[in-house]
Amino acid sequence: MIPILPTPSRQQILQEMYLDHHDWLKQWLNSRVRYPFTAADLVQDTFVKLLQTKQLFSIQEPRAYLVNVAKHLLIDKHRRYILEQNYLETLKQHTEDQDLLITSNQIEEAVLILDFLTIALQDTTALTRKAFIMYYFEGYSQSEIATEIGKSLRTTQLYLAECLQLCYEAKNNLLELGLNER
Repeated sequence: MIPILPTPSRQQILQEMYLDHHDWLKQWLNSRVRYPFTAADLVQDTFVKLLQTKQLFSIQEPRAYLVNVAKHLLIDKHRRYILEQNYLETLKQHTEDQDLLITSNQIEEAVLILDFLTIALQDTTALTRKAFIMYYFEGYSQSEIATEIGKSLRTTQLYLAECLQLCYEAKNNLLELGLNER
């Protein structure tokens, strides 16, 4: 009777491949990338891909398979790098064109201000909001706004005062919420 050898489990195959080929693959990648930590990341990503494959039991040449996966990951990484560099270059040119460098903090602050204004002015009419935006953000004079929206100067001033009052109340509500949470 011929003894039947137990077939190795998926976990055993992965463990053997990792132990047998990890250091070799890392050395192979180190010769192809600039930084050792990049090679280490690619090795780990390669083995993650190996974990996800359904062809694990049919791999005949583990090193060739690992190199193939690592090459594809390296190409993907390079493509992402090129895309990122192109984006950063475009952003740099755009900001140079405007003579303005916007930081992420400034963007975050602007979003918070816009959220605040949206909430504060949500119950006003469209004309009132338009007058507010034209005066405080676009630099129109009150008389220009009155002409644009077809209202008197006095009505335009009342619209602006109403918006300021709502912003003041919303600010106080936020401050009260902040103090009550402490």
